[in-house]
Amino acid sequence: MLRKNFILILLLIFPFVNAQSELDYQIVSVRLDGDVVLEYQSSNSRLDYFTADLKLFPKSSYREDLLEFKLLHNPSGSVLVKNDVEYKWDDDTDKINFGYESKVKVWNRIFQIPNDVPLANLGLMKEHINYVKETEFVDINNDIREKAVEITKNSEGLYDATFKLAEWVRTNVKYDLNTLTEDATQKSSWVLENKQGVCDEITNLFVSFLRSMNVPVRYVVGIAYSDAVEEGWAPHAWAEVYFQGYGWVPFDVTFGQYGWVDTGHIKLSEGISSNDPSVEYNWKAVKVGMKEKNLELNTSVIEKGDKILPLVELKADVAFDKVRGGSFIPLEVTVKNLQGYYLSTLVYIISAPGIEGENSKAILLKPYEEKKIKWILDVPALNGDFTYKSEVRVAESFGSESRDEILIDDKFELHGKEEAEKVLSAANNIKIEEEILFTDVDIVNENKETEDRGSTRDD
Repeated sequence: MLRKNFILILLLIFPFVNAQSELDYQIVSVRLDGDVVLEYQSSNSRLDYFTADLKLFPKSSYREDLLEFKLLHNPSGSVLVKNDVEYKWDDDTDKINFGYESKVKVWNRIFQIPNDVPLANLGLMKEHINYVKETEFVDINNDIREKAVEITKNSEGLYDATFKLAEWVRTNVKYDLNTLTEDATQKSSWVLENKQGVCDEITNLFVSFLRSMNVPVRYVVGIAYSDAVEEGWAPHAWAEVYFQGYGWVPFDVTFGQYGWVDTGHIKLSEGISSNDPSVEYNWKAVKVGMKEKNLELNTSVIEKGDKILPLVELKADVAFDKVRGGSFIPLEVTVKNLQGYYLSTLVYIISAPGIEGENSKAILLKPYEEKKIKWILDVPALNGDFTYKSEVRVAESFGSESRDEILIDDKFELHGKEEAEKVLSAANNIKIEEEILFTDVDIVNENKETEDRGSTRDD
């Protein structure tokens, strides 16, 4: 009897995958509406003035161009734009509206850092002192200090140390809206102990780690796009780390974007801590109180740029391409940096028959460096009357992809998990031996060159 072929495609969807990091730029409309209702408590109530100092608004920077900015206020009041947008009303009124309409062009720009900044050479400038201090929520205790030292113990450079701290937080702290942290921000020490939180707490812990090492870090508030959010755009928090000679470099631990953020990130404010207010209200009055207040952001994409050229190269390779159902298959993904500067990307599996552990891993690459990431794929037991074909597809943050295929049939060999682990372990040992061999060859060549130059001088 002839066997039938059946194509099987099983998908693993990574929750933060989106096309924002593949685009050269986006033009985004951002509108903020603030509403305040005042309560006059008696016939003698009087309002002398009311002010709203708004902290959240877009500004031009190295990766954002502010194309349009129109202030909104009703009733009409006076407005002063400095570090804040300061609205002021001098007349009696019971309802106040304020905000802005803006258009922002967000560029896909990465700090091009060709050499890591040595940790031993870090210095603290006077203007950065506040960015290494503790705050109410960015606290620093012995547990935080010791964990930061443990995570970065083999790091000599700032980029490597910051990457390790960010990735530790991303992979060890569960992003969970159904926790105490959804309605009340928790301290970094609480997040480290409980291993859960939302973007505020995740960012706070990352900031605490770096500040415990005397590295200046800013807390950034803005709005970001994610496929994981029903509305698409939502308020978001990330951090900026100061790299001497380069400036403030963004690190979004929640998204796994280290050294850059995608064109779906719009920065609205920066500060020392997550408890910095979005808007401050002040008023001078007789028997007048605030009854209601509301702040709402609305964001939409107006224009999308072209896709960027590949920044990295991927190659997926399954060790066994013909297996019996119930097998475990080693998967090796080679990642090569095509750029002349440090680059971090998140590599993830889009489709596979199954996978052991998480389907995403972050990687930091030196200029033109090549590294390998390894997974073990888990193949389910299937109906023996068919031959199945499963696609293994991997991708990374900037849009590069690679694919391989697996045929599954009872006539093929069964490979156990222990065997898969041994294959990956053997590959690691071969890599180490190759590195040692290349080092020895380099030394021999270097000695030979020295000897040749010496003989030339003697002649």
